Amino acid sequence: MKFTLCLCLSVLAACTGPVPANIPVHYDHMVLVKTVRLPNYMDWYTRFAEHSWIDLKDGNEQSWTRIEIEGTISGVVIEELSAEDARANMRWDNPVFVLESFQGAEAQELIPRILESANAVTDFGRLEFHRIEDGGWTERFIPPTDGRLYDAWPGPNSNTMIAQIIDRTAGLHAELHHNGVGKDYPDVFRAGLTASGYGVEADFGQLGLGIGLRQGIELHLAGLTAGLSLWPPALKLPFLPRIGVHQGWVGKSY
Repeated sequence: MKFTLCLCLSVLAACTGPVPANIPVHYDHMVLVKTVRLPNYMDWYTRFAEHSWIDLKDGNEQSWTRIEIEGTISGVVIEELSAEDARANMRWDNPVFVLESFQGAEAQELIPRILESANAVTDFGRLEFHRIEDGGWTERFIPPTDGRLYDAWPGPNSNTMIAQIIDRTAGLHAELHHNGVGKDYPDVFRAGLTASGYGVEADFGQLGLGIGLRQGIELHLAGLTAGLSLWPPALKLPFLPRIGVHQGWVGKSY
């Protein structure tokens, strides 16, 4: 009876991933790829769809930076982040999990490359802020001159942007959540290494296929992913949580 209970608890723990609160303090340089389910107040797909982003620590605990797309017209946002927010286990009332982590010298080398990749994104446009006479601020959205506008479903969106950064940054790899709609959204056609760096994939329009050690075998259809992961072992079905070992445990480096 005790063995069965321990086994069940171990399986349940493996289905969830490492949490930000367990991130060590003593590293001066860290790169964390994170995911969270979108808030319920958004459209219907937020009941299952995931949002991914990257947090960087480049120095002491006051040196955190977040890279993400915050909304439809936010563009790529690179902003300072408090240590409290970087280590928060919840966001939008949903649990946050770490998909991949890098620390020490490896992270120190990655950080400038990641920032360069983020600044080179031409999709999504940007917000410009201007101070007005009464001391307040006004904002104006500037559409992309050589890129694509944000589209929540099937993309390009926040997950598309993070996948772009991973693809363009040497040494950076992470398997994004299978319900991260838009992670495989192509610019007409896309072929190359998987985001984890251990396989290959190709996407054309709304259809794609990926094969690799980390991703296993994946079918991409209209922004959704179905597949069987080999390492760590898991079943990935659209709309459902990952069934098996969370990918964050394999990428865990602390």
